[in-house]
Amino acid sequence: ALDAGEDVLDLGSGSGMDAFVAGVHVTETGTVTGIDMTTEQVEKANDLAAANSFRNLTFREGYIEDLPFGDASFDAVISNGVINLSAEKGQVFEEAERVLRPGGRLALCDIVSETQLPAGIKTDADLWAACIGGAEQVDSYVSHVESAGLDLVDIYENTEYEFTSERAANACQKYGVKSITLVASKR
Repeated sequence: ALDAGEDVLDLGSGSGMDAFVAGVHVTETGTVTGIDMTTEQVEKANDLAAANSFRNLTFREGYIEDLPFGDASFDAVISNGVINLSAEKGQVFEEAERVLRPGGRLALCDIVSETQLPAGIKTDADLWAACIGGAEQVDSYVSHVESAGLDLVDIYENTEYEFTSERAANACQKYGVKSITLVASKR
């Protein structure tokens, strides 16, 4: 629910797919800024924005745990499947809260688990790459959001999401790994 004129930050923007959708919603009166830790993705996203005449989008290199933006810079922070890849989820949510304006909102999709994952999964590089290894137990995940000063508005499971590898599917069955959508607002 992005409105014309809003300023949006996309955490872990990659090549910009979600940022481009957000850019259409905020129109040219708003802005969308993507941040990604990889030079190649930032360059690709900026090239795509220029090639498709998106003047309200910019992409910057940086880390979602240490955002290079001033306090209260954005109306909304969005993210799609990236926070589970951070070992410092609490810091990510603290940074999101810091850059949100009063009344601003966080809207994201991410991977969580129903139960605590064992160390063997958390240290498996293949399962990290499949977005399983970094999945936080859902209660702990929500606790990070609320501890950062955000109020949970809504959370629900994305039942259409499927993991494609057999190992990932097994982890889903055994530990309740799933995709969720979460919306929170700044106090």
